[in-house]
Amino acid sequence: MPPPQTPQRNEILDWYNSIPPITKALITLSLATTTLSGLGFVQPSTFVFYWPNIRYKLQLWRLVSCFFFNRFSLGYAFNLYFLYRNSQQLETEVFRNQPADYIFFHLFTATLQLITAIPFDLYVLSDGLLLSIAYLWAQHNRDSIVSFMFGIRFKVLKEVSKI
Repeated sequence: MPPPQTPQRNEILDWYNSIPPITKALITLSLATTTLSGLGFVQPSTFVFYWPNIRYKLQLWRLVSCFFFNRFSLGYAFNLYFLYRNSQQLETEVFRNQPADYIFFHLFTATLQLITAIPFDLYVLSDGLLLSIAYLWAQHNRDSIVSFMFGIRFKVLKEVSKI
């Protein structure tokens, strides 16, 4: 009788399943919108925040997709990494057992960004999503030392003195 075989494990799938649910949704939406437009399945203009189409044609998905749309680039890879790292840490440490609070944080900041986007003619708000997460993470990890690119170490955020 042959020895029993252990089932093969997919490490990428195991990693993906270990991501907390809200962070997983953010990363999945970002990858989906970027991949769909990058491979030409959907026109990139479909995902941007264009107020006349939202208002008159009721293309309501644009209220959400504009936060996740990006173009494939090295900058996008870094943004995706920081989105994963900072959001996961916020979700598992700061908002532990409080997913509704973390969702409210995203809804509140997204609403403010959408209101601001109209008069300033902003079409893509993915940087705003990333910066709101990074800012909250930095406020909660104010005195931490972080390592960035090839071991460069620096303090997260110093107190800003009054001007």
